[in-house]
Amino acid sequence: MKRIAYLLSIGLMFTLLGCGTSVASKETSDPASSMKVKANETFEESIDSKLINITKSKDSKVSLSSNPYDCIKGVDSNADYKYIVSQKEKSLNYMLNKFANSNNDGLEEYIMAIACSEILKEDPTSKNWSTGREWYNNYVKQ
Repeated sequence: MKRIAYLLSIGLMFTLLGCGTSVASKETSDPASSMKVKANETFEESIDSKLINITKSKDSKVSLSSNPYDCIKGVDSNADYKYIVSQKEKSLNYMLNKFANSNNDGLEEYIMAIACSEILKEDPTSKNWSTGREWYNNYVKQ
């Protein structure tokens, strides 16, 4: 029984570390600041930075959730997500290129798939994918 408790606590610790979160930390920032792009940052770097901000949420409720849609609902991450979607075709082309040049299939790819789907105005009720990579594979088959 002690071994199970020990393994569970180790697993939880790695989960929290892997998500890049700190449950004790509650930083707040200006939501409008995430809509800004740094002057010396390329568009691609800006999108990558926003994707990282979305997937590495500082909000413990969001970071502990297993629902990817919760990641885009947080105050800061929602502004980052809205920025990505607002860039429309430029964001779409960049994210499609990221999919094409990688075999990754994690949270970032799921967030990219949600954003691409929204940019393309796909009907969310006809969603027939369960991972970001699956969305991309369906998209390129069309």
